[in-house]
This record gives sequence, C-alpha cells and structure tokens, in this order.
Amino acid sequence: MASAQKKIQHLFLRAGFGETPSRINSLVNAPLSSVVDGLFAASQEYKDINYLPYPIPENEEKNGVGAFKILKMFLKSYGEMEELNGEWLFKMTYTPAVLREKMTFFWHNHFSTSTPLAYLMQVQNNTLRQYAMGKFGDLLHAVAKDPAMILYLNNQQNKKAHPNENFAREVMELFTLGVGNYTEKDIKESARAFTGWTVNAKGEYQFNDKQHDFDEKEFLGQKGNFTGEDILNIILANKQTAVFITTKIYKEFVNQNVNTERVNELAEGFFNSGYDISALMKTIFKSDWFYDDENIGAKICSPVELLVRYKKLVNVDTSNKKTLVDLQKALGQVLFFPPNVAGWKGGNTWIDSSSLLLRLSIPLYVIRGEGLILKAKPHPEENPEDAPKDDDSERGKITSDWTDLNNAFKDIPADKQMQAMLDYFIQCDTSRIDRNLLKTSWTNSDKDNLTLSMAAIMSLPEFQLI
Repeated sequence: MASAQKKIQHLFLRAGFGETPSRINSLVNAPLSSVVDGLFAASQEYKDINYLPYPIPENEEKNGVGAFKILKMFLKSYGEMEELNGEWLFKMTYTPAVLREKMTFFWHNHFSTSTPLAYLMQVQNNTLRQYAMGKFGDLLHAVAKDPAMILYLNNQQNKKAHPNENFAREVMELFTLGVGNYTEKDIKESARAFTGWTVNAKGEYQFNDKQHDFDEKEFLGQKGNFTGEDILNIILANKQTAVFITTKIYKEFVNQNVNTERVNELAEGFFNSGYDISALMKTIFKSDWFYDDENIGAKICSPVELLVRYKKLVNVDTSNKKTLVDLQKALGQVLFFPPNVAGWKGGNTWIDSSSLLLRLSIPLYVIRGEGLILKAKPHPEENPEDAPKDDDSERGKITSDWTDLNNAFKDIPADKQMQAMLDYFIQCDTSRIDRNLLKTSWTNSDKDNLTLSMAAIMSLPEFQLI
C-alpha cells in the first residue's frame, strides 16, 4: 500500500505537473479529500494567455485585409507560435490554477488543432481553458465554433452545394462517439448541418445562411431540419459520448489499462450530471482505487509534462527560448503542433531509442549548465541565416537553481538521504535501484554530492514514470 507521501505526489503528478518537496511535506498529513478540494478551489480563478495582440489594425479591420497582409501574418506566425509555447509552459509551471492547466493540456490533445495563425491558437487555448472544468457540452459547442478548428478541419469549405465532411467525421470519430458508433450516412447528413459555419475576415466565427443547407436531415435515427447545434446536442444525448470521453480521461489520468466496469460506472455519473467535467475528475481523484499501487508510477510522462516538472523542481530555463521548442521537437511533443487531428497517442509511443537517451541525458545537461545543441529540423518558414549556428556556445545554454531541492534534503541524516530522495522522485517500485551505484555515478565533478545524487536519480528510467 502506498504511503501518504506517495499518494500526495501521485495526485499532483496526475492532476498537475508534480510539486516541490516543501509543498508535498506541507500536505502529507492532510486528508487526501481536502487536498483534492484545494486543487479545485485554486483552479476557480485563472487568467487567459494574452501574449499575442489582435493582429489586424483597426483601419484594416474596417476596410478588409489584403492578401499580402495575410501572407505576412502567416510568415510571422511561426515565431509567434514558439513564443506562445513558452508562455504556456511558464503558466503551467507557476500558476496556482494548475488543475485547470492540466485539463486545458488534456483538451488541447483531445481537440487536436494546428493552424499557421498563432493568434487563433491563442484564442482556442483560452477557450479550452475557460471550459476545461465546466460542462463538456459547453466545451464541445465552443470548440465546434472555434475559428482555428473550423479552418483546421476545412469547415470553411463546407457549403450547401459542396458539403465538406472533415469536421463532421472527426467530431464523431475523435471528439465524441468513437469509431463504430455512427454510419457514413450520419457523417454525410451531419456535414450538411454544419454548412455555412465559417470564419470571417476578423478571424471570428460567422454563420453564412446563404451557404447553409436548411433541408431535412436524418442523423442517428432522427429526422429534422437539423442545424449544427442540433447535431451536437443529439450526440450529447447519446450515452456512448459519455463512455468515450470517460475512457479517454481514465487512460490519461488513471491507467492506460482500462477497467471497463469502473469506466462504465464513471460514465453513467458523468452523463447523469450533464457532463460535469469537474464532478467526474473529483470523483476520480477522491476514489480509493485512484491511489492503488497498480496506478501509481504506471504512466510514462509526456515530453511537456517532463519539461514542466523540471521547471518546477529546479527552475530549468534556456538562454535561447527556441531551445525549449527544439527540445520538445526532439522528444516528440510540441505544444500547438500536434502530429494530426488524432493528437499524440501517448503511452509507450513517447519512448524510442533516441528519445529515451535524450530524456535520460537531460539532468546531465542541466547540472552542467552547458549548451544543448539539438538537431531539430528547421521549419520551412525559418530563414536559415537567422538560425543559430551549431558552434554558437550560447545556443540553448541551460540555467537551473537547485537551492530549494538541496534545502529539502540537506538536514536528513546521511544514511537516510538517498532513500528519502528516491521516495520523492520515483513513484514506481524502487527496490531494484542500486543505491551504491547512484552514489558513485557522478564522479569527477565540482558539484556537491547532494545535487549529484538528485541528478543521478533524475537520469534513471524510473523517473520517467509518474
């Protein structure tokens, strides 16, 4: 049975991105239920990301935006996307509303979207944050009318005379019902209902009634002159949607190995609550089974979760902000750049021979504070002359601060320090970890032994399991 400390750490690794030893120690004697309530309370108030200003000047907004202006916005947008990436990483690390950010991160992958306009991705990110812990129906309706989503899934081209089925297909396959719970006819009929859902020149949702098919449709066994909103409501009225969403949440927050009976029970409550996301998550985090040994340390952390964890623990940063994006590229997950509409698969797909080696090497780079040179492929819009040269010693130079971690363990008796650090940094079984090897693995360095020991633990494969 897991200790109280392990359970608190488990909660913060799954409902957030981990926590510092001082924070864990301050909560270890508190009832788990009250700690969960505290996470939800802290996420009631939050702030949007408003790093990128509205890109269209007022005079151009009134008179229309020319093609050249739009082209310039596209070319400028990739650099802005990297800046937006950094802003979100910072927010994940330091916000008190960490549960809301974790849920926003989950929905970012669920409603996988990528467009070449950074401002629209910021708008979508704030929409996800707004509805992340509310009712799933409200979130679904908001994302369906999100400009970035409309453009990404080609609903801009969905017109009465020539319906485009992309959004209609994905809203059922990936966002709500799952494969096998609808027909090709349902896709075609629902696509007709979403005709006329467009984005105007201001980058806002707009309904074009001239392009909308107002005729009768037949969808999931029902007939009517359905609108797009009607289609979404019919989908929400189908309990399979609750099962699909609950299963995905269970895999992400509990265990990749799904307990079907447990998921069905959660889904029933989720459906009956009107798809209350907070109620579902609170039920999960307050359940005894959430803290079973089989669920603790059973998840391979994603690259973003790993980077945020490092930032929280030792304030990892780089002299060149682009390096954090390049590091995400090398590890296989870049915020705002999912691989496709299905998003990142997660689980074992995070690990291959090259990415695992890089993951295990990060503590070495961090502790040395040296430049981190990554062979990430340049973006097509990036000017090669502007890219840092490989021999640039300042490229990706890493900074970190181990003071708080050292203070957390320095007063523990020497013969108990290693076990105390293992108990904090490693969630899975530590019985097979060679303590003596850890003590001698970072020799010939001018760093103090305590910092070296912590870095050695962070370089273990077990550190990747949360």
